[in-house]
Amino acid sequence: MGIETVRSMQILKIIYRAIADIVHQAWCLPQSISVAVKRRRRQAILEEAEAERLDRIRNPSKYLGK
Repeated sequence: MGIETVRSMQILKIIYRAIADIVHQAWCLPQSISVAVKRRRRQAILEEAEAERLDRIRNPSKYLGK
């Protein structure tokens, strides 16, 4: 094998790997979006609970009997 053949094989391997990575990312995109949305919802719920907790600490009279 000549050096040109080895070099062209390396280039083809790099191109193949790049195409495979792009296909993999495209395949995983819907799942990634779903995970991000779920994470954001979970974070919003935690922030709301924390806001209520702090409000209970700051204004205990609002929460008498609850």
